[in-house]
Amino acid sequence: MALTRRRLLLSLAASNTLRAGAATANISPALGSSLAGGMTDRKCTDVHDELLVRCAALESATTRLLLATIDSCMVPRTILDKVRARIARDNSVAPELILFSSTHTHSAPPAMHLFQSMPDPAYIALLESRLADAARMAFARLRPARIGAAQGSEPSLVNNRRFYMREGAIPADPFGKQTDKVQMNPNLQSPDLGKPAGPTDPDHPVLAAIGLDGRYIWIYASYALHYAGYNPGTHASADYFGAWSRRIEAATHPECVALLSNGCSGNINAISYAAKYPTRSNYDFIDRVSSVLAIETLRTLKNIEFTDTATLAGNIQNVEIGTRRPSPAELAEAIKRVGETPGNEFKDRADIYARETVFLSKYPAKIQVPVQTLTIGETALCTFPGETFVELGQAVKKASRHKLTVTVSIANDACGYIPTAEAFDLGGYETWRAKSAYVERDTAAKLTAALQNSVR
Repeated sequence: MALTRRRLLLSLAASNTLRAGAATANISPALGSSLAGGMTDRKCTDVHDELLVRCAALESATTRLLLATIDSCMVPRTILDKVRARIARDNSVAPELILFSSTHTHSAPPAMHLFQSMPDPAYIALLESRLADAARMAFARLRPARIGAAQGSEPSLVNNRRFYMREGAIPADPFGKQTDKVQMNPNLQSPDLGKPAGPTDPDHPVLAAIGLDGRYIWIYASYALHYAGYNPGTHASADYFGAWSRRIEAATHPECVALLSNGCSGNINAISYAAKYPTRSNYDFIDRVSSVLAIETLRTLKNIEFTDTATLAGNIQNVEIGTRRPSPAELAEAIKRVGETPGNEFKDRADIYARETVFLSKYPAKIQVPVQTLTIGETALCTFPGETFVELGQAVKKASRHKLTVTVSIANDACGYIPTAEAFDLGGYETWRAKSAYVERDTAAKLTAALQNSVR
């Protein structure tokens, strides 16, 4: 009897050990909500495109794994550990096989105290429940699948944003010191512009799960680009991460869920410093960045070789790091400027950083931050808990024994910028002590070594 297409699919499904599922849930804010991503607070007047949590589930025999992205600037582990326990309990998945990462859009409500934007408890409750819901739906939708991965590359969108400048051209930092040797985001086409103070990483790894009917179930990718921006400051938006997802989903299958995680991009943006600034207050720049990257994603998808078997494994390590807190004299000076219980309506940069100093004085001297390694067959995913400099991701990939290694930042926690030790010597915005930049200079070496050891 002839083997019909239906019988062939049923036969493949019976022997297949992999299953995949995906789902999304809406986390868009109410109008009037605070929006994080700047030194001053802003209120949402419009939702340009919906903020989502996106979940990609995978099952191999009795082992389950979850990859999740969150359209948020950054989400702390106090929230994510709580949701992780709930998802693990409700879906029979080991906690160490759940990866959360924030996309780092600068147009979303704060999930923690970021500069002068304060989290809304009602929004945090929504975020927690929607994450759990999306994960539950993704696992409920598991169906026979094949998995694969390939390495893409898109160098045209990534630029190191820290520059050496002509002597005397770098202004004083917010603390009144003129010791910075580099400047973040200097004026474009400036005659004072020198060379970039670091590399870029064009890698664009892409993982995909495809059903036995040939339809994509989910596509998970990473790219070392901070965010695009230049959209209206009072709009909620998933930035280029959301725009890329919509393009990929439209080009593959309406039921496919596309997830784009933020790679090691703490010192990277999409602006070419020999050019003019993009037009502000529209979505042209976001659309351009997302469309260019989506073209490379679709090209990379064609190079994936799919398999119906893959071993899933993972671990999470807690690494102890030190925090940079103000001295008694620095705290006294800050209190003199903004008071012991400062509000959140400061405009002057020195006042804003004095406010940061007051809050940092209450931080513990040591904290525990997570690094995670997941393996899906011959592919490894390695995570950093903050805005990681590009050099760290490159060091982990270079040390890895795996066929493909994906680095993900702002994952499972939110400990601010993680610069290299050399970057601390050069100074610049990412090293200015604040709630967004408080880790000790040896943090990069500790986290990188932990991940390198896990993939060697």
